[in-house]
Amino acid sequence: MTATFLMGCVLVTGTAAASPVKPAAVPATSLPDAAAPAANPHPAYQRIARKIAPLSPITPATPITPATRLPSILAPHEGKDTADAYAIRSDFGKSNLHKWSSVHGMDTSWDDNEVTDTVHLQSSTIAFLDTLNADARAAGVSFVITGGAERGYHAHGMYSHENGYKIDISDDGVYAGTTAYRVLLEALAPYKYHLSHEWNNNHFDITIYPADYTGSYAGASHGIEDDDE
Repeated sequence: MTATFLMGCVLVTGTAAASPVKPAAVPATSLPDAAAPAANPHPAYQRIARKIAPLSPITPATPITPATRLPSILAPHEGKDTADAYAIRSDFGKSNLHKWSSVHGMDTSWDDNEVTDTVHLQSSTIAFLDTLNADARAAGVSFVITGGAERGYHAHGMYSHENGYKIDISDDGVYAGTTAYRVLLEALAPYKYHLSHEWNNNHFDITIYPADYTGSYAGASHGIEDDDE
């Protein structure tokens, strides 16, 4: 007992004081690891935690509800009301929009619509993308389209992908507090739309309803459920 005590302490002016002793190893599971997914029980979060971790220290760890009544970050748009927003376009600007497909990856040619189809979209969806591109160019940001009017990849329905009413936008770098996120919400504002954040699929699922649509629509709804129809 005496020998053990002397190895663990030193005597200073008659008073025993603890000597520097190497602390016991802490189990690895108790140490924070920035690269490891946070301890969130929902499987959708577990799948994307590694993806969003490097983006920013303020990247949300759970689905977020967009703030409202925020001042515009863009110059005023002339005639940016519903009627003008829905004005027929035959195409949309692509200076600040990119296209991704599972076959060709980033910057898939706009002429290649075998997987990510951007040529069979409804005029209302084309109008939104044109607005989004203009707003993105003005704000100095860009967006990636990951899903369009392709058939066979999505659920069916009247206002579905295959009918040209839905578009998928990558959520990479697009989250609350970023310019890109604000631009997305502002571009959507004049339209009748539904925005759902599909965390498990790493994109925003956006439905643009036609100008004469009289049904209900939810606007921005950031859940973790699938809304891919």
